[in-house]
Amino acid sequence: MEESSVVLTLKDFARELTAASDTQFDISCCHGCARCSSVCKVAIFAGLDDGITPRSLLYRAIIGDSEELLASDFIWLCSGCRRCEETCPQGVRISEVVRALRRLAIETGKPNPYSARVNERVCMHCGACAGVCPNNAIAIVSGGPRGLVARVDPAECRGCGACSSVCTNSAIQQSPANELGVLVLFGKSSR
Repeated sequence: MEESSVVLTLKDFARELTAASDTQFDISCCHGCARCSSVCKVAIFAGLDDGITPRSLLYRAIIGDSEELLASDFIWLCSGCRRCEETCPQGVRISEVVRALRRLAIETGKPNPYSARVNERVCMHCGACAGVCPNNAIAIVSGGPRGLVARVDPAECRGCGACSSVCTNSAIQQSPANELGVLVLFGKSSR
């Protein structure tokens, strides 16, 4: 009997994912060793119903399982800490894949449930929020009733709350889903 090997080829979704990123990454070199998942705090502590981990995310991207990936909370809960990349023996840029998935999700109408929201009528465009955002997700742009306003890029926002904690006008609000997600993630009850 002749031995055959299984070779995964990139489907159209994987190509689309690569095109959606401003950074080059190659997901096809993943060997499935799961080192990335073993250090991922979301994979370890979030207990997501869909079972998405960094390893399964890469596999599903390769085989073209776009609907489940774009609907997963994993892509929004990932903090971009890059621990998965540091442990990957193949050098797969997993956090860049997650960023591209976030962009595609927003483009297809799936909003970031954890993203901060700006009340443009209250925003004084002081820039404090933009200065503390660890993901550069906030910019002061033209718009709003005062001519300038803070805008949150939902594809880059991780829902950390840094912006709302420094806003002296309370113009930035965190999503209620974010507060619930943090309580569930850390096992606290909301009594």
